[in-house]
Amino acid sequence: MEVYRRKLKRRIWLLSVLVLFSSALGVYDVFFQTDISKDGIFCFQCGLNTAIGIIAAVQIIRCRGALSNDEKLKIQFNKENDERLIAIRAKAGMPMLMVTSITIIVVAIIAGYFNTVIFITLVSAALFQLIIGLLIKLLYMKKM
Repeated sequence: MEVYRRKLKRRIWLLSVLVLFSSALGVYDVFFQTDISKDGIFCFQCGLNTAIGIIAAVQIIRCRGALSNDEKLKIQFNKENDERLIAIRAKAGMPMLMVTSITIIVVAIIAGYFNTVIFITLVSAALFQLIIGLLIKLLYMKKM
């Protein structure tokens, strides 16, 4: 269980970096953006940035709660190491699909400050990836 505790601590650290990045972009948006703040893309970009920060913060709270309570830690460990769900995620390509989609969305947020077309293209590609992955995962959950 100590290995899993270290894994959760590392996860908390990475999520904290994501929250700080999201907060820094939010501060930049509020104080340094003047002429494009009325643009619809800018509003979508701010909402996406806020959602990423909130989701990361909720995950941090969930992981810290599991670290403080041994029973919650064991339940979360069992849920993450369920063999059936691991097989379904592997067949659907979920681990790598999530990493690439999140990376594409973060890059899209940054690229949105420079070019609107690139922003729309990257967000569309990430959403397409996530929808296809979700459909494949649902298919395998019904099948297995």
